[in-house]
Formats: sequence, structure tokens, C-alpha cells
Amino acid sequence: MSLTTNKNYLQPTGFKFVIDRRNYPNLEFFAQSVVHPGASVSPVELNVPRVSQIALAGDKITYGSLTLDVIVDEDMESYKEFQNWLERTVNDKQNNSTTSPEPSTSADISLLIMSSHNNKNNTIKYNDCVPTEIGSLNLASNTGDVAYATFSVSFRFTTFEIK
Repeated sequence: MSLTTNKNYLQPTGFKFVIDRRNYPNLEFFAQSVVHPGASVSPVELNVPRVSQIALAGDKITYGSLTLDVIVDEDMESYKEFQNWLERTVNDKQNNSTTSPEPSTSADISLLIMSSHNNKNNTIKYNDCVPTEIGSLNLASNTGDVAYATFSVSFRFTTFEIK
């Protein structure tokens, strides 16, 4: 492998979050930050006489959660949109309904990475994302500067690919 010829650094503000706009327009529009998950491989331990253990290369990659911070609009549509999605994942499992007019409980999410010239450079596509957590919503009347309310959301996914 050789050193890249592109010496520009990845800008943390150079991204665009894309999800099913028809069903989740507020999550896409009000996305403020995205945390791409880390990954880990657990080594396979081989027991050897007179040696405690030898670690061999792992056989499974485990990914963390995809996390998104969302700003809350004053009608709380972005919050309600995610809360409804989260509740629907639980209710669909209990109802065993397959002919529901509601959107699917999973969705593909794309994270567009922009170049230093603000052009799409890479796309990270997360497949079959399922919401797993909605963070707390903090409201406080004792702040001097206006800091808009945000909440975090977490997703689990099956795979991701970088294009």
C-alpha cells in the first residue's frame, strides 16, 4: 500500500445524513451529528499445556451502534417521529402484523461524506437499521445562551458498506 496522494483532511462538518425522506423527513433534516460505530473482534483463545492461552485471530466482527444527535423543532416533530418508530418496532412484534400500512420497522441509512470542496466523496450505507434507543431530552430555564434542545438516537444494523 502506498501513501495517499490526497493530503486533505476529512472535515467533521462535511456530511449529510440520508434516510427514507417520505417516512422520516424530520430525522433527516434536523440531524446535527452522526457517530459512525466502532468495531471489535474478539480473539479465539486456544488452551495450550504449560501456557495459559494463545490468542488466535477472531472469527466475528461486532459493531457498536450508529448514533445520531437530532435537534428538536418547537413542534417536537423530530422527537415524535423517532418515538413513533421506536414504539412501532415493539408493537409490530406483538401484533405479528405483516400487512400494516405503516412503514417498515427497519430502514437503510446513508451517510454522505463530503470532500473539502463540499462534493460527495464517499457514502457509508447502513443496511436494515433498527432503532434501539432514544436519548433524554434536556430542557433548562437557567441557561444564558440559547442552546437548542437535542436528543440522541441509536440504531443497530446488519452490515455497512463504504462506497
